[in-house]
Amino acid sequence: MYLKDMRTGQSGLVVKISKGHAAERRLFEIGLVPGASVEVVSRHPFHGPLLLQVGNTRVAVGQGIAEAVEVEINSSSGSTP
Repeated sequence: MYLKDMRTGQSGLVVKISKGHAAERRLFEIGLVPGASVEVVSRHPFHGPLLLQVGNTRVAVGQGIAEAVEVEINSSSGSTP
């Protein structure tokens, strides 16, 4: 599953990032790296950015980044379909 497909309240682990080197470096700087735990705090309407909790930090990422970050959902996550 990709980060863009996660629902508000779901959490998971980053598995892989499929984006250019510059984007991967920026994500590294904010802690969004393979193995990191991430939770979707909120989703803005109309394909807007996602507000994420990564460790002790909240960051907003756009849809372009969110569709390049592959995650494994925690089975104990909130919001199940």
